[in-house]
Amino acid sequence: MFRKLIDKLKSLSTEGSERFDPAILDDPIAMETEWSPLKEGGSNFCTRKLVRVSPQRYEFRATVGAIVFYLIFFFIGVGVSMIAISQSISSGKIFTAEVLFLGVFGLIFTSAGGLLFYFGTKRVVFDMQHDCFWKGKIPDDELLYATANELLMPFKEIHSIQLISEYLSGSDSSYYSYEMNLVSQDGVRTNVIDHGNLEKIREDASTLSEFLEVPVWDGI
Repeated sequence: MFRKLIDKLKSLSTEGSERFDPAILDDPIAMETEWSPLKEGGSNFCTRKLVRVSPQRYEFRATVGAIVFYLIFFFIGVGVSMIAISQSISSGKIFTAEVLFLGVFGLIFTSAGGLLFYFGTKRVVFDMQHDCFWKGKIPDDELLYATANELLMPFKEIHSIQLISEYLSGSDSSYYSYEMNLVSQDGVRTNVIDHGNLEKIREDASTLSEFLEVPVWDGI
C-alpha cells in the first residue's frame, strides 16, 4: 500500500501532460496501476542487454558502453586525486586551496563512478528454477517466501510487463529514457531496467513476455 501511495504522489507531478490511456488495454488492473515513471532519471543510451543464460534463466547485464562510461568517471576521479597527492608531497603542504579543490573534485568523481558501477552492474535475474525475478544478491531461502517489492517479484504474482517513457531535459541535452516494470496482480510495480534505446527495450519486453507468459503493456 505504501508503494502504491508513492506512485500516486509521483503521478500528480505529471498531471496535465499527455499520458497513455490504460483504458485501451481493457484490463481492470491496468486502470489501477500508475503510469508515471517508477524510477526517476535514466540514460540516453542502452545500459543493459538481455542475456539467455539457460533455457530457465534470463539476466540483464551491463553493456560494454555502460561499463566504460562508469569507469571513465571512476578513473578521472582517481587521476585527479593522484595529482592532488603529488602536489601535496612536492609542496610539503597538505591543506592548500588547490590541493583541497583537487582532492574534493577527485573524491566526487571517484565516488560517482564507483556508485554507478556498483548499481549499474547489479544482477537483474529472471529464473524459472526459483520462479522469481530479483535484482542484486538475495539468499535462496528469502526467494522461497518472497512477496513483490522494489527488488523482486515471484513469477506467480506477475500480471504484466509495463513499458513507459520519461522525458529528461538538461542544460546540454534533452532525451527520452524508457522504463520496464513488472506489474503484480495487485497493481504493485517493480522496476526492471531503465535506458534510452526504445527498439531494444521493446524487443527485450517481447522476449520476456513469451518467457513469463504475460502481456506487455506498451505505454510508450
